[in-house]
Amino acid sequence: MANIILEAEKYLEHPYTPNRKDNYLPNKLVVSNTQFTRVEQRLFEYFVNQIDHGSIDVNHGMLIRIPLDKVKEFITPRQILAVTRSMAQKVMTFFDLSKPNLEFKHIPMFSSISYNEDNNGHLEFKSNAQLSPYLANLGTQYTRYDFRTILHFKSIYSTLMYKLIRLHLGQNRTTFIYSIDELRKLLQVDKDKYNNLNDFKKRVLEPVKLELKQINGIPIHFDYENCGNKVRNVTHLQFTVFTAFELSQSEKQDFLEATTINPKLVNLKLEEILVTKYNFRENHRNIILNDTDKLNKFATLHIEFENNLHPKVKNKTAYILACLEMIAKKTTKV
Repeated sequence: MANIILEAEKYLEHPYTPNRKDNYLPNKLVVSNTQFTRVEQRLFEYFVNQIDHGSIDVNHGMLIRIPLDKVKEFITPRQILAVTRSMAQKVMTFFDLSKPNLEFKHIPMFSSISYNEDNNGHLEFKSNAQLSPYLANLGTQYTRYDFRTILHFKSIYSTLMYKLIRLHLGQNRTTFIYSIDELRKLLQVDKDKYNNLNDFKKRVLEPVKLELKQINGIPIHFDYENCGNKVRNVTHLQFTVFTAFELSQSEKQDFLEATTINPKLVNLKLEEILVTKYNFRENHRNIILNDTDKLNKFATLHIEFENNLHPKVKNKTAYILACLEMIAKKTTKV
């Protein structure tokens, strides 16, 4: 009986809450090192999504149960056994980037992971109590990122880079510098892979950049350049992050320049967008095409939509018509 009481005290259950949009992690966990595969990372994000940070007891582990129908959205039953066995053996390594060889700590992440035990219909995580103080330490140093977005990445490098960018944006930084050695550790690139800088850029950074651009709903884009005066033996890279607003402003400027250089071509392109991207009636479409001010305003709104600046707008066509004062604003659905 004493063992049952001890088990109950050891783990604090966090009841399942559906449809949580964002994940939160203390920054120290974002830059920690855990060698996840892409599928393991997805399961870890499910675990993170169900943490109620205000209810963490630093002296106890957490018990989190996720319904199997949710898990099966991103992992097949055939993968579950091998993946959860591997995850149960994972450790999280905390280190100081400025002195990684001097200070670090390995903490096993999970005490156990069970799947549909006693036919309960859940994937159940029991976390190591030693991890709880780190997970509870949100304070002001935390990273918020979109849960559904993180599940869609195919590359583990993209997942880690996305979280790293969100970390810096959360600190109001749109530029940051890492040494190549630091970056390789943060993106968990194997020591024997892509040691040549050109290979590292070609095989890691450029594919990550492309995947972030292709995933819908990510209002960020990044670029990078060699940092310092060295032409050879580059040791650091400087990253610049462009938010949705900055991207849309840049594209609007490009649009204005294009209308000056070749207005006929621009108008043809806008007509194509009007027809293929939106559900305008023919009379509305003709009014927009024959009114320069309305056409320019339409182009501006389209650029903003493309950069996810109005995520709550459900009916884009109606929203544009309302903004152009062609219908009453009360008909828009935001």
